[in-house]
Amino acid sequence: MTDASTVVPLITGLGGAVIGAAAAVWVPMRQRRHQSRDDERAFHERLLREEISRLTRLRTTGRAWFDVLLRAHQSLEAGQDVDVNRFDDEIRRTSLGAAAAGYQPPTPAADPSQEVDSLSAQIFDQLQDLTWEIRAQIVRSPGTGEDAPDFSRRIDHIKDLRAALNVRLLERIEELSRHLSPRGPTS
Repeated sequence: MTDASTVVPLITGLGGAVIGAAAAVWVPMRQRRHQSRDDERAFHERLLREEISRLTRLRTTGRAWFDVLLRAHQSLEAGQDVDVNRFDDEIRRTSLGAAAAGYQPPTPAADPSQEVDSLSAQIFDQLQDLTWEIRAQIVRSPGTGEDAPDFSRRIDHIKDLRAALNVRLLERIEELSRHLSPRGPTS
């Protein structure tokens, strides 16, 4: 028979070795899992921030384009000449920015908002149409005795659409921002 004093240390040594080996495998595995979750959360938050940025650009670039048209309309109403080359340059810059923001797809982390997309498409179409009409008026020779067409109703309609879009954009930005807060949901 074996002496109990030799078996007990052997069993405890083997038990300690098993526990140590398990810890050597389990701890790094848990650390990788936590790191993977942290990386996934950071990636998701980055996508949400990109979507908020896109929505903000959609709002500001549309406003810039509208402002160019509004200034040109006001100048035409006042009987002032509008430099067509300057108008074209400003329209090119602002409309391209609006188009880039409007046609950039939502990030995968954010479900697309049909209402935002629909309103922004309507505004884009209205701005494009009004741009061509105001440009045609600018190109007409000044002093021909023609009164400038009144674009006020169209401008008011675009203002109404923009107001509705701004409400939806701000609601969407607030909704996405809640997912970024430390206490809010992350998925």
